[in-house]
Amino acid sequence: TISKEQFEYTKEKIFQEGLNEKISIEMRDYRDINEKFTNIASIEMFEAVGKKYWPVFFQKLNDNIKDNGIIGLQLISIKDDLYNSYKNNTDFIQKYIFPGGFLPSIYALKKVVVPFGFNMKIEKSFGKDYAHTLAIWKKSFLSNWNEIYDDKIFDIKFKNMWEYYLAYCEAGFLSESTNVHQITLKK
Repeated sequence: TISKEQFEYTKEKIFQEGLNEKISIEMRDYRDINEKFTNIASIEMFEAVGKKYWPVFFQKLNDNIKDNGIIGLQLISIKDDLYNSYKNNTDFIQKYIFPGGFLPSIYALKKVVVPFGFNMKIEKSFGKDYAHTLAIWKKSFLSNWNEIYDDKIFDIKFKNMWEYYLAYCEAGFLSESTNVHQITLKK
């Protein structure tokens, strides 16, 4: 991760679970890692890489995975038949929430991983479950709004945007325009 907050939170959770000897976390950009690993996990960070850097991302995975290693990716995708329209336009999330972010379609993802010699397998897809999670997050956010509200940071404009973001994502997963996948890559 490159987030100090994520790093500290995850480090503490690993410690609490007694997994210090099995799991290590580093605060480092993936492009700066020059070691070989038996297994690599990337959990919902691929969307932040940006389409322009997909080849860099997969080259780095290729360079850093040991022979017979397994790469686990959890990522959000856009439906194949929506991909061309999506890639040629900027949606709400790209404009307001994750500038530079970009979702792959499964077809587009396959096209970029195959040249690196990876075999790609979708192990699990759970967009409908994610929609349910988003509905819970939205309900929790709204029910706690009076405690969250701060006219300098978390103002009514933020509330409206965040509520819309959660509903927008929920609708995407319910309609199956977007999905969440756990994918393995092997050589």
